[in-house]
Amino acid sequence: MRSLKRQEGMNVVPFIDVLLVLLAIIFVISNFIALGKIEVNLPSASTTTEIKETKHHIAITKDGELFFNDESISKEAFEEKIKEIKKEDIVIIRSDKKAFYEDFVFVIDTLKTHQIDKISMAVEK
Repeated sequence: MRSLKRQEGMNVVPFIDVLLVLLAIIFVISNFIALGKIEVNLPSASTTTEIKETKHHIAITKDGELFFNDESISKEAFEEKIKEIKKEDIVIIRSDKKAFYEDFVFVIDTLKTHQIDKISMAVEK
């Protein structure tokens, strides 16, 4: 009879596969966090002015999601967060061109209700 050779050591190939998957997940998450990118397809305009002194950003996605300073927020919580904005602060609204008009009107109406008048729209050139 033949004797089988016993293999010494550990098979590390499955371990390397798991590490590569974890590394890919980390790269994807870190890119999203580093860019802070909320997927909003802005409408285009021929005239634009750059505003540099903003403190607050509001984003409306095509799915109706609302973001306040890059943080996902519900409409009820949005109304509470608006109370933190001072009247002299500039607010920039980034609304997807396929977002519902109703969501845009809700944001504008909530800002106007709290006497926030310095509102700008983000567009692409």
